[in-house]
Amino acid sequence: MFISKESSLYLNYLTVLKNRVFKILPLAEENNEGLPKYLDSLLFELYGLQYVIDGVKDSHNYISLMSTLEAVQLEIIEPDIALEFLRSEILKSLNIIDKLLKRGV
Repeated sequence: MFISKESSLYLNYLTVLKNRVFKILPLAEENNEGLPKYLDSLLFELYGLQYVIDGVKDSHNYISLMSTLEAVQLEIIEPDIALEFLRSEILKSLNIIDKLLKRGV
């Protein structure tokens, strides 16, 4: 059973997702060793979203968000994280989520 992209449940989820994505920044800045596991869990959940929300897997914004967060995951395993670049990619991800919120797509 799929949930509609226009449902309040999906829109509320996206609002919570923004907070979870933003949390990556302080974790990276404090060099938190739990960050890779946090990102793994977040990406695992986002991959599963395509099986719950009707049509989300066909959304270019969903694909862009997934691709960006996958790249962030690769970036954080580097010994010298480029925090400025990481910050810009997290802000980009938050903007993508805002687009999903506005369009429900």
